[in-house]
Amino acid sequence: MFSIGDFVVVINDVNNYIYKIQSITDKICLVGYSYRLIRYVTSDEIEKVPSDLLIKEENNKKKTIEYIKNASKIRNPKAVFGRILHIDGDIDYLNSCLDLYKEVGIYAEGIYLPEKEGYLRIEKLLLDTTPDIVVITGHDAFNGNDKTSIDSYENSKYFIKTIRAIRKHYLLDSVVIIAGACASHFEALIASGANFASSPKRINTHTYDPAVVTKLVNFDNILRYIDNGRDASGGVETKGKMRLLL
Repeated sequence: MFSIGDFVVVINDVNNYIYKIQSITDKICLVGYSYRLIRYVTSDEIEKVPSDLLIKEENNKKKTIEYIKNASKIRNPKAVFGRILHIDGDIDYLNSCLDLYKEVGIYAEGIYLPEKEGYLRIEKLLLDTTPDIVVITGHDAFNGNDKTSIDSYENSKYFIKTIRAIRKHYLLDSVVIIAGACASHFEALIASGANFASSPKRINTHTYDPAVVTKLVNFDNILRYIDNGRDASGGVETKGKMRLLL
């Protein structure tokens, strides 16, 4: 038997991704342990994750944090970074990203909100936190049908609603928006007003990909630290939010 919170793998998954059980109804809802994807399965399609595989993945995540932290250090004591509001549909991923922001010296406020609720609270959150950068993420999935239809995606429609609510008040360079998750409708997110979004090739994005974009300004540099590079993340020309004290 399986319980909510169990770590599992999908039988015969060539990628050997680790998932956590988020809910159990007529289907079991899985969310990625290291990647921002969501998947629905039956109990006969999954098995408990081997302990050695889970330990290996935990160690890989620690190495990723150290790599990003060391690569993104800015040693200029006069550097002032933009304030971040990070809205995430996964509390564990949110806390991981907040830890990373702290490690690299960026001020960030994190709010856990299910993907479907972000647009309902975003305008008040903007007034309360006055951010320079807003990260809107969580989990998403593409069902493999019509790539151009928003109905083919689990949560892209809700990310879009949240983006549009922000753009009612702030222009593209006033507040930078980073949005999306695994396999999100990249073109629709950008068209709705996101500066950076996932996923151009409808592939998986790593836990820390949104956090990396907030730190590194040159997009070619950003891609060095994002799993799957331009296939996973893209955007439009954007002014950075770091400033120097005079």
